[in-house]
Amino acid sequence: MAGKPASAASRILVVDDALETRVLARAALECRGFDVVEACDGESALDLVACGSIDLITLDVNLRGMSGLAVLTRIRRDTLIPVVLLTALADEADRVIGLHLGADDYIVKPFDPAELGARVSSVLRRDARTAPTFGSATATDDAVADRSIEVRPLERRVLVAGALVDLTPKEFDLLAFLVSAPRRVFSRAELLDRVWGSALEWQNPATVTEHVRRLRYKIEADPTSPCWLQTVRGVGYRFEPSGGPGPAGFATVVTGRSSGLGGCSRNCISAH
Repeated sequence: MAGKPASAASRILVVDDALETRVLARAALECRGFDVVEACDGESALDLVACGSIDLITLDVNLRGMSGLAVLTRIRRDTLIPVVLLTALADEADRVIGLHLGADDYIVKPFDPAELGARVSSVLRRDARTAPTFGSATATDDAVADRSIEVRPLERRVLVAGALVDLTPKEFDLLAFLVSAPRRVFSRAELLDRVWGSALEWQNPATVTEHVRRLRYKIEADPTSPCWLQTVRGVGYRFEPSGGPGPAGFATVVTGRSSGLGGCSRNCISAH
């Protein structure tokens, strides 16, 4: 199902223990031509996911029994099916944790049915489970590399000082996009548009801030004083290719096979 476009054939799994929420979500999604299936608890949701043919999941964080975050953790062990979290307005911590665990987006309850349909359509359009093209980076066997950081678009791998880095799908998308346009500054609104396929009207720009923060902790030697992922105060973010440890130098393009890497290891982000 990788790369499947948002269409009438897309199947959406709605996971919520509140019947009224499931009814509202089903109506909103069926109006857009989606095929909708429902689950009222985490175990039922996981059973449906295991059966296959699910293109996206809307997942209530506050499920009874197995929590939505626990369900998300289980889903991310085996699949990159897009997940949109449904959270209460006050559950900011859960939203942050959910994004860290690999959620693709979130929407606050009670939600506008039109917004839910638009968010689901947007996530399906930007679903990056296939090798994407980011700016000037092309989906070839080439990898964009700095002296100490290497981004492999087709393999969806990132190596820092030769070691694989474990990233969520959206963390990879954001890093690959910034690396593809070194030194160019992007605002949070531009990144929402180019990486998330969203807009300020639909999504909080804090989503970008949180993803940048997590990336820094994973790739920077000192996340509090980043070399690669730099903030341009009052404007946005940029990738500085000569900012990493070791001799300064621009990002270069190298053959993707040159490192001799074989198949995916447990830390290969294409399997995250």
